[in-house]
Amino acid sequence: MNDKRVRQHLKAYEFGTLFREELGWNHYRTAVPVAVEGQTFTLAPVAERNGLVTLQCGPQADGKIPEYPLRRKIEQEVTKSVQEHIIVFTDAAKTTQVWQWVRREPGKPAAYREHALDTRHQSGEALVQKLHHIAYELEDEETLTLTIVGAGARKAFDVEKVTKKFYELFRKEHADFLKSIQGIDLPDDRAWYKSVMIKRLMFVYFIQKKLFLDDDDQY
Repeated sequence: MNDKRVRQHLKAYEFGTLFREELGWNHYRTAVPVAVEGQTFTLAPVAERNGLVTLQCGPQADGKIPEYPLRRKIEQEVTKSVQEHIIVFTDAAKTTQVWQWVRREPGKPAAYREHALDTRHQSGEALVQKLHHIAYELEDEETLTLTIVGAGARKAFDVEKVTKKFYELFRKEHADFLKSIQGIDLPDDRAWYKSVMIKRLMFVYFIQKKLFLDDDDQY
């Protein structure tokens, strides 16, 4: 998966090319029409991987992406035809995308996970990192199943789980760094130094990932 090409495809709204040439998915040719609240949406086929289907939902009559409650209703109708799916909602002006995936577990309500991308002002780096979890090589073909591909989608889009894991790791790194500081005797001063240094490191990492440092995410 070439991150630069992925960002280009995202900005150009070339979802079929993105999935088939960069993520290693297969052709999918079945459109899914749904009628919700007096409106008809035809979700265009994008790609398929071991039973997980990606569809693109165009805008409403006003050219805008449907609001969140309507997106949920559209997804519920899609589920009647395609159980496992990712939906990419797009506007007519091609300025905004909303990627939607739904976590379903027995005995629990469906959990809707969405990632919005403003292609005018955002690099798309956060979405690119998510897509790494659903990118596959030719040699993966024999071992892939819907369960494995579904687990990849969950890693990519299940924000709640990722956020919890991040904060657990963040607290651990804070504690380990504080223990490693030498030459500062007062506890309050050590805590202040720890906080300042970690904030600075996070800021440098952030601007690197946003490609603000010579357009190089490994600067």
